[in-house]
Amino acid sequence: MPLPRIIGKLPKRDAMRKHPVLRRHLPETHRLKKSVLARMMKRYPTLFIKPDKGSLGKGIVRLKRYKNRKIKISWDLRHRKVKKSSVWKELQKILKPKRTYLIQQGLKLAKYKNRPVDIRVYMQKPKSKWHISGKVVRVAAAGKFVTNYSQGGRPKSLKTVLRSIYKNRPRKVKRTIRSIDKISTTAAKVLNRKFPRIRQLGIDIAVDTEGRIWIIEANKNPGFMLFKKLKDKTMYRRIVKRRRYIYSRYR
Repeated sequence: MPLPRIIGKLPKRDAMRKHPVLRRHLPETHRLKKSVLARMMKRYPTLFIKPDKGSLGKGIVRLKRYKNRKIKISWDLRHRKVKKSSVWKELQKILKPKRTYLIQQGLKLAKYKNRPVDIRVYMQKPKSKWHISGKVVRVAAAGKFVTNYSQGGRPKSLKTVLRSIYKNRPRKVKRTIRSIDKISTTAAKVLNRKFPRIRQLGIDIAVDTEGRIWIIEANKNPGFMLFKKLKDKTMYRRIVKRRRYIYSRYR
């Protein structure tokens, strides 16, 4: 069976929302509309707007609410503060026309050395079983709110970062890693039932300041160069080996 073509974020989100366990780990996400924007701005202090079929952290816009009722719009390395009533108009100048976007609840991410982080879990299914081929923390570059490698994100060992977040709590570190593994594997199986041709997934996981685990999104053809930047190349070599098998067998 050949590998699948591009699958948008919204169809994958919809598939995961139907699962009773995964549903609890998904931030509120909708197709971007003017009415949805107004409702979400009332509900959350921070929002992210993303292309439905985007990748590499490109085209993401952050909205941040301030006490004076102004909204700070951030994209690339640019910023603009506008009145709440003007946000939709300003977005039309930034977003690409005729492109589908989603709007997602912003999370208070745990930080490592005062920079936001998330976790890329690299899932592969070379034969009949899903495997976690690698896990790496992505640390955002200075001044950036996205953690992607292509946007300057840098890798760190998951254990190193969790030990920094949960100081002197080794059991919490182990429980968090087990939960991340379980959630990622469940997500891969659920998405595979909906999209049978999927053989690789990058599950992007966030841990918030209260220790809650979230699935930010799942990518069908994830990048893996971040793993190459780690001192220990074990995960990188495993990913490459399985990728070669998958592409030789199913492409």
